[in-house]
Amino acid sequence: MAYQLYRNTPLGNSLQESLDELIQSQQITPQLALQVLLQFDKAINSALAQRVRNRFKCFPTGKWV
Repeated sequence: MAYQLYRNTPLGNSLQESLDELIQSQQITPQLALQVLLQFDKAINSALAQRVRNRFKCFPTGKWV
């Protein structure tokens, strides 16, 4: 399952608002909106995994590496 952390970004919020409007106007079903959000989660996580070069590790001591 893809992480849903990025739904609370400006992009994710805009997507959710747009999907809600489409649902309210009965242009799409709630099931289709959910599929779009799941695809968004997968795409964001995949893009970040491929493009982010800086990574960090947090050890139990609380030190960042």
